[in-house]
Amino acid sequence: MSLSSNYSGGSGPDFNLSDEILAVIPTDPYDQLDLARKITSMAIASRVSKLESEVTRLRQMMYEKDRVAFDLEEKVSQLERAYQESE
Repeated sequence: MSLSSNYSGGSGPDFNLSDEILAVIPTDPYDQLDLARKITSMAIASRVSKLESEVTRLRQMMYEKDRVAFDLEEKVSQLERAYQESE
């Protein structure tokens, strides 16, 4: 896979795209923009999906930590009651 240089013989920028990619992208600028929009939409959807998964994981961790905190508070209350009863 060879990469083209920044400029191809004075005909304008080449953007360092491989020959394989240049062979399959549309030549019409509007079709290129449509393809770019689709690729961008796919990238955004993928990122959103990953972020949603991370939010779910973090919420689960938060729930578990809240549960541990609640259990510890409950234990403190029991110990305080036992201490007060022993006085």
